[in-house]
Amino acid sequence: MKRILMMSSLLAIVLVSNSQQRGFQEINPVLHDVSYISTFGTLPDESVSETARIRTHLSYVQRLLSETPTGHLSEKQSTNRNQILSALQEYLVAEKFPVNSAYPGERRPCFIDDKGTICAVGYLVEQTRGREMAEVINKNHQYDFLLEMNEPALEAWAEEYGLTLEECAMIQPTYGPLPDPQTRSVEIKPAYGVSSGIMGGANLGVHIFNMTNKGPYRPAVGIVGVITGTSQILLGVANIKKSTTEYWINGGQETTTYKKQNNLSYVNIAVGTSTLVTSIINLAVNAKKRDKRNTFNLYSYPDQTNSLAMGFSFTRRM
Repeated sequence: MKRILMMSSLLAIVLVSNSQQRGFQEINPVLHDVSYISTFGTLPDESVSETARIRTHLSYVQRLLSETPTGHLSEKQSTNRNQILSALQEYLVAEKFPVNSAYPGERRPCFIDDKGTICAVGYLVEQTRGREMAEVINKNHQYDFLLEMNEPALEAWAEEYGLTLEECAMIQPTYGPLPDPQTRSVEIKPAYGVSSGIMGGANLGVHIFNMTNKGPYRPAVGIVGVITGTSQILLGVANIKKSTTEYWINGGQETTTYKKQNNLSYVNIAVGTSTLVTSIINLAVNAKKRDKRNTFNLYSYPDQTNSLAMGFSFTRRM
């Protein structure tokens, strides 16, 4: 165990200067970033996700503690230690890790975060002694490094379960600060842009005709305007989308917006509505004009038997 720790420390000394120059902080104060170096042969960088980094560390520590000789432990301690290592395996597989929301720009431990997500050591305490004990430790040491806690209850628990405080500190990861919220703007799809352009051009033409026409009545134009205007309104309404937010497991978030597409949709609705309104007005007004040129007359007259009969006449003035 000591030999492994010595080798890990030497690796950390060789590589830590490079990590500090880039402002990239280590995952653990005891093992530094040896877990990642041992697994991938290099230091992690900003492209490595928080989840992958924590999972790699916990997997490495779980394997390291499993290989550590335990001949000095009592039978009960040895059994308890195996229980702890099994629980640690379950925890790292679940990948539900807390978020450091109190220290921007700095990696820190977090026993239980603001949403109730518990850290690795806290989970082991919870599984063996209950959530209440974990909550008490969190109340006094939420962002403390384990070797700086000076918590008698935790020390007694570690001894009962066959762990040293240093081994507990090896398990405890640090967590990065909340990532800055990201926003992704979705571009307008070509098909929607083309269809909007064609429909918009047709409706503008009909709208201009409706507003400026002084010639003979052409109901076909009004009917076309009602159809195309309604179609463009429906096209716009169908393509309005709400922004969506995806929450990452490390506490970050990415919001997808459809601002450009929605703006085009509002234009479609506006143009379609104006065409629809002017077309309906055009049809109504010209229908009245047409009615004035036509005369319908209903009258009565006596037939050959002097009975009252009804007559109907239609006159169209040109």
